Amino acid sequence: MTDRQAMLDAHVRFELERWTGEGLRAMLAEEVEAIFTWLGATRLNEVVSSAQLLAWVRQALTAAPITPETVASLRESVHVAHEFLQEDATPLGALLPRSLFDRIVAGASGTEGLRHEITHQVVNSTVYTMLISNVLYHGIKGFVLTENGFAQKIPGASSLLRFGQHALNAASPQAEKQIDSQLIRFIHDNIQETIRESERFLNGKLDEEELRKVADEVWATNAPAPVSHFAGYVRGDAVDASVALIVDFWLHLRATPFFADLLEQIVHNLYLQHGKKSVAALLKEVGITQEAAVAAVYPLAAAWAEQALEDGLLEERIRRRLGAFYASYP
Repeated sequence: MTDRQAMLDAHVRFELERWTGEGLRAMLAEEVEAIFTWLGATRLNEVVSSAQLLAWVRQALTAAPITPETVASLRESVHVAHEFLQEDATPLGALLPRSLFDRIVAGASGTEGLRHEITHQVVNSTVYTMLISNVLYHGIKGFVLTENGFAQKIPGASSLLRFGQHALNAASPQAEKQIDSQLIRFIHDNIQETIRESERFLNGKLDEEELRKVADEVWATNAPAPVSHFAGYVRGDAVDASVALIVDFWLHLRATPFFADLLEQIVHNLYLQHGKKSVAALLKEVGITQEAAVAAVYPLAAAWAEQALEDGLLEERIRRRLGAFYASYP
């Protein structure tokens, strides 16, 4: 009994040493090397099938509940970020360099079909119709009833217009209202053609060169502005509303057949393209090498092991696991 207890204690001390200092680094390097050697000879479809991976992804993305505590934590994090941005003086141009901004603009310039569709939907919206109607109404009425540039070039025309407007109002106070009514009717009857013409104009005008000019103006105006300038436009209650909207949208989206089909297509394509590659090769393609894995894992493992050792948890778990082995011998 004494010998068995002594062996257990010695074994526990040995394991504890491997979880501290350089012993931990050496153990991690050894284990990671063994894992990467195995992964280098193992294909993705041998480790996990496409059906298994799809089931796991679906479980993680569509079935995992979003608790009120999770939403509250997310809301708090967004508020912290918003408050930070409100006080930050970093210029926008420092976060979005001009070279990257130009690449974004170039990408937008290459989506001509999408631009035309967006323009079509915008100009055919109710708001745009109201805008054009309002501009036409005030523009035409102002041109007819006020001293416009055209009238000023004709001798006596300005006086005639003023006299005509005063005489019209004096003779019939309802006359201007009748003109308004006729003008509104005219605009209503011709608004669709006006909208079609504005769409043709925008599609013809907003070419790559004009978009570049607009982008230059946007950059010149906004690049020097601090981040706090833009964050100040967002109120705190808008942050709460945005978080609630995002959560509700995500809960709805992940329950749709569309999202299920999308996940299936992504996983299917992953295995079609990479299923026969080794897992180590796939990890290397995304920048995860054996050395990088050790460098990433060691600081976290060292901090965890130090705290677990101080609290006694590490020794307790090691002793319990090894104790079962030694207790099995008479």
